[in-house]
Amino acid sequence: MTEPNNLPDPEPENHEGHMLDGPEPARPEIQWPDAAIPTGDPLVDKALGILGLVPATPVADHGELYSGLHDSLLEALDAEPGLPASPKSNSRPEGDS
Repeated sequence: MTEPNNLPDPEPENHEGHMLDGPEPARPEIQWPDAAIPTGDPLVDKALGILGLVPATPVADHGELYSGLHDSLLEALDAEPGLPASPKSNSRPEGDS
């Protein structure tokens, strides 16, 4: 014979699995880091400046924002140190066929 369950019945949940009764838990305040410290490299600083847009950007648009940041960092990595960034070209390099 099994012992009766003396535990109280759980509170009902809504369709999302959240409790219906009781106060809603407090959400922690989001703390964003301070603005990026300039690196002295204009291409890197431009890319890091995009990060300052994150707090004001809707979450649905973060993917596009991070994609732009990624592209800007790649541009900075591909640039020759001390030289201005080369223009983007859609043409194929010579020798490729």
